[in-house]
Amino acid sequence: MIEREIGRLADESLRLSIRQAELAVRLTTAVHYAWLDLCLEGYRTLTSVLNAGSDQRERTRRLIQRGVPAAEAARALHIV
Repeated sequence: MIEREIGRLADESLRLSIRQAELAVRLTTAVHYAWLDLCLEGYRTLTSVLNAGSDQRERTRRLIQRGVPAAEAARALHIV
């Protein structure tokens, strides 16, 4: 009888260890996804900021080509 109980407890201990390992892997995966999302969000923000600056320079260049003085073309972009 004691041998059966020891065997049952050993099996249960093994199942609990496996379950704990599974949960650790899931937690690690979730942390990595959160970290990756945080990094990508920074890159997305940086990309949008750089694109906005490029768009402003392009608009200023087009205004200058149409005959608007450079200082006024740049100033108009700040007002808009």
